[in-house]
Amino acid sequence: MVLATYNWSSVLRHSVRSVLWQTYPNLELVVVGDGCTDDSEDVVASFGDERARWQNLAANSGSQATPNNAGLDLATGEYVAYQGHDDVWHPRHLAVMLSRLQSTGADFAHSLAEVLGPPGSGVRFLSGMVACPDIPRGRWFAPTSIVHRIELARRIAGWRTWEEAGGPPDVDFVDRVSASGARRIRVPAMTAFKFPSSLRTNVYRDRPSHEQEAYMRRIERERFFIERELAALTLSRLFPPDKRLTREEPSERERIDPQAQQAWLRRVRGLD
Repeated sequence: MVLATYNWSSVLRHSVRSVLWQTYPNLELVVVGDGCTDDSEDVVASFGDERARWQNLAANSGSQATPNNAGLDLATGEYVAYQGHDDVWHPRHLAVMLSRLQSTGADFAHSLAEVLGPPGSGVRFLSGMVACPDIPRGRWFAPTSIVHRIELARRIAGWRTWEEAGGPPDVDFVDRVSASGARRIRVPAMTAFKFPSSLRTNVYRDRPSHEQEAYMRRIERERFFIERELAALTLSRLFPPDKRLTREEPSERERIDPQAQQAWLRRVRGLD
């Protein structure tokens, strides 16, 4: 498993734990710091789990592409999954994904990920609803919902940066997987929970972790957690809340120009 992170140790604790509590035990976790200068290394070490190891890049690259590639270089397994440092997995995420990959012989799989805006924003939807192989070019999937053969990533030369891809690295990666002829499947199970930093103003400055902590607690304690989340998703579609996301909206240029879009995302997240 590859987990890219940058100077947000409070939330990293929850994402690492959500990997190490998987019911599928035969895993390795490579946490790659994108030039971290905080206590992220200490957080990884605090678990005392030999399956988790830390690697810090010498300088910040500014996107997940470079640390993901570093993690791929260090990974030794047959399959690789990506965890976001501000996302969490259900304990059965890897077991469900690998069971389907191995039974079908597919190269690439994505599950359903619940994408959650900040409380009161009205943002709540499922990523990954489009079934393979009908994935249109440019379709975004939550990277935390993806598992694939590690050989596939090496075959397509890994992840490309914003500059190399001319747009978001995660969208570009899935597009190139599709173009490679790899056999792709959708696993129709909600196994991951994404809290997009792009919807949370100044999160890299404020570094909150209460949302992830609350979900980890609920996953542990609620017997019918998945059923409750699916019900909440249905209700949000039938009865949209009155409140909506409030943040700085991108200009037209920031929507269509990749460099301007990247700069806008960094500003919204509190990185600049």
